[in-house]
Amino acid sequence: MNNDFNTIIDFLDRFGPEVSGRALPEPVNKETSRLERFLHGDCKEPERSEICSMLRLHPAWLRWIADRVRMARVNSPGVN
Repeated sequence: MNNDFNTIIDFLDRFGPEVSGRALPEPVNKETSRLERFLHGDCKEPERSEICSMLRLHPAWLRWIADRVRMARVNSPGVN
């Protein structure tokens, strides 16, 4: 797995689940598809840089990304 994702996962694993009752804003359709391509490694460097800038503006989306990475890890046979 890409080292960038491991860093994000390690950081987010230190926190418990959201308990304050606030919903985290999720990305909308256009951003969701771009983030999915990013997660799957299907972005070229210019788009990857744009997405990293977008994540700086919307840091709550890192949780959304981490949740997808965790789900992929849990659902992948042979991955601990």
